[in-house]
Amino acid sequence: MTRTDPRWVVPERGNRLAMGMLLALAQRLGRRRVGGLLWPICLYFFLTHPAARRGSVTYLRRVLDRAPTAHDTLCHMHVFAQYVLDRVFFLLDTPDRPTICVTGRAAFEDAVAKGRGCLLLSAHIGSFEALRVIGLGHDIRMRMLMYRAILGGTTAALEALAPGYAASIIPIGREDTMLRVAESLAQGEVVGVLGDRTASVGRTVRVPFLGREVQLPDGPFRLALATGAPVVLARALRQRDGSYEVRFEPLSVTMPSTASDRARFIREAASHYAAWMEAACREQPFAWFNFYDYWKDVA
Repeated sequence: MTRTDPRWVVPERGNRLAMGMLLALAQRLGRRRVGGLLWPICLYFFLTHPAARRGSVTYLRRVLDRAPTAHDTLCHMHVFAQYVLDRVFFLLDTPDRPTICVTGRAAFEDAVAKGRGCLLLSAHIGSFEALRVIGLGHDIRMRMLMYRAILGGTTAALEALAPGYAASIIPIGREDTMLRVAESLAQGEVVGVLGDRTASVGRTVRVPFLGREVQLPDGPFRLALATGAPVVLARALRQRDGSYEVRFEPLSVTMPSTASDRARFIREAASHYAAWMEAACREQPFAWFNFYDYWKDVA
């Protein structure tokens, strides 16, 4: 699979005007009332976005170990819409914001206490916004590595809710990207990375995921090697009552003592990350949001 494969740079879907109307309703009516509008919205996207449907089916067939139904795919899109709606209230920081409980808090606090910064490694599963709320609650400055070239009206409208949000993002693919990451870590900041997708030319590592190999970017693990920053795996999954469980755990792979062990570390770290991601997908199959054929072109 080449890094120029267009599936890695799928433009974000979304209309800023439509999102603006939904945001206005959310602020006026509240999170739970607006949640009732999500099913017809999801049905529209289900009917008008065949590529997203196919991507959902490909993934759900692997994670569910059976042929998914149309209802499964619609539910997959509906869960995504719930997370987007909740993100509105995380950004607004209103009393209507979902509640959060934390598991493994010590893993996060211990990593930050080392003073070398922290790489918070997550995936396109659940909500990164809930993770950001935890960082703000600890008075920790958190930055997010993000590919900005494919953003559409939906994200633009959401980010406008929180002044200063854009300033916390380090865009991927610029000449000074790695320098800015290194500076942030040197200042003891937390840098969030979603490690299950890459949108630019770069090195990858092959690992098994849901029964077949995929190619993951090795950048997060090379960053850990270059900076000495501890890596913490993090996820925030929505529960049935609308609350979120945030779970932290350290990346339990020993850092190499010699340069010759660096390749081994990257392979083991990527395999550990993929296994962690698969466990999260098995726990909540509809909360992983890569709506394209994730295994395409991997021989």
